[in-house]
Amino acid sequence: MNIYLVRHGETYENSKKLYYGKIDAMLNEDGKDEMSKVRKYLSEINFDKVYVSERKRTKESAEIIVNNTVNFIVDERINELNFGEFEGKSYEELLEKYPDECEEWRKDWKNFTPSNGESYKMMYNRVREFIYDIEKEKCDNILIVTHGGVIKTFYSFIMDENLDTFWKFSCSNGCVAHIKYEYGNWFIEEIRK
Repeated sequence: MNIYLVRHGETYENSKKLYYGKIDAMLNEDGKDEMSKVRKYLSEINFDKVYVSERKRTKESAEIIVNNTVNFIVDERINELNFGEFEGKSYEELLEKYPDECEEWRKDWKNFTPSNGESYKMMYNRVREFIYDIEKEKCDNILIVTHGGVIKTFYSFIMDENLDTFWKFSCSNGCVAHIKYEYGNWFIEEIRK
């Protein structure tokens, strides 16, 4: 089974380097251009299923990629990390407004939970459940349009469920990862920007 993980196109919040997961942002013009390039790259593939998160930016990206030829399956488990009180703020703003919380986050990034948000471990657990369900699919090609944190969580899962590998990968807007699930094994075939 071939799985194509695509990070949504750029948004205003991405261009300003803001932390956001739950904010329901739309693509900017650069983001739309990125998705047009992804559409060309994936144009020869017939997708059996297309999964998107609950956020507009993934739905809008998927619409550009597949030209509305497939019904989307919306799954909350592939939403980006909910940054809670940190949503919509830059790192500099966080250091100024929440210095103690930032220090706590730095010391234990896996377990730290911003107020009204979630931890990386919480995100990992829901993404892992999604992956277990994907393993049961009987499809040739699946497109998953999601978020950078979710894609890096996929990589961590593939790397022997080691969340420490999360920061070893980059995942820019418009990145495409071709991963495979064969004979009970996951592996990364290609990562492309």
